[in-house]
Amino acid sequence: MDEVDIKILMLLRQNGRESLGNIALKLGVSKATVSRRVSRLEDDHIISGYTLTTDSSRLGLMKAILGIEVAGPSLNPVIDALRGFREIQYIYKVFGDHGLICEVYVKSVDSLYELIQTKILKIPSIENVQVDILIERIELNPDAELDMLTVRH
Repeated sequence: MDEVDIKILMLLRQNGRESLGNIALKLGVSKATVSRRVSRLEDDHIISGYTLTTDSSRLGLMKAILGIEVAGPSLNPVIDALRGFREIQYIYKVFGDHGLICEVYVKSVDSLYELIQTKILKIPSIENVQVDILIERIELNPDAELDMLTVRH
């Protein structure tokens, strides 16, 4: 990956619907070059998809992060059990205070409490769940991971 690839990724991150022709113009390269590079980035799974971003609060939802402490060495049975809950968008295996971190969407504090008490804590091996309700996302640098690949003076 070189600087042109990184710039393509940055432009696509800003607008995943940006045309290859516009990207080529912005970078001063041919459309064919951009097309080849985007195809290679997709084939190499560096670009793993194009997404839609929504504002969950405008949809009437709360977003929370759950830190789940799991007893025992195997997380897979817990992950399999958590797959059944439609409120959970992502599960992260982590190294730290928790074995798993989950991103969840709920309609209210009451529904969050119900999810934890009547579903999650009933799963064998789960010892504790810590909750953080997300209030506001403050974007600092959407290109942080790509910036780590570039040399800046």
